[in-house]
Amino acid sequence: MIVALAFVPIDNLDDAFDALSNQLANELTPILNWLEDKYMGRPGHNNCRRRPALFPPEIWSMYQHTISDIGRTNNYAEAAHRRLKRELDVVHPLIWTFIDGFRRVQKGRDVTYEQYVRGERGPVKRREYILVDHRLLTTVNDYNNRDFIEYLPGIAHNFLME
Repeated sequence: MIVALAFVPIDNLDDAFDALSNQLANELTPILNWLEDKYMGRPGHNNCRRRPALFPPEIWSMYQHTISDIGRTNNYAEAAHRRLKRELDVVHPLIWTFIDGFRRVQKGRDVTYEQYVRGERGPVKRREYILVDHRLLTTVNDYNNRDFIEYLPGIAHNFLME
């Protein structure tokens, strides 16, 4: 349920974190402390305001992205990295090897762009991911009708953590 905090509105994040902290086993306290240190910020003096986090919620919150149907991942960047890595086929290429490999990858991207310009459909999202997106959107849209301990597992059941 910890990852599901990313789908809570930023204004309600403190309350959701507190509810989750009270619900989880004591063995998970180190993870919650780490999350609070890095991603939420520790409460300041008199618990009135949190100190700035290393990665503030405005960066990682997916609530508004889900409602607005904006992509939630960096899969495109990861795919580009894999494509370049596969093209180079070495860990530390020489500069000219890198430039030539980059040109080959760019040529392929140019072809894909031209296909898009002429109206061809892009790659189709796999059915399982379409269903996950639909379930997440349904749960997020129902946010105001659930308490945190019902909402967070509803989100978390859509993720496979390995």
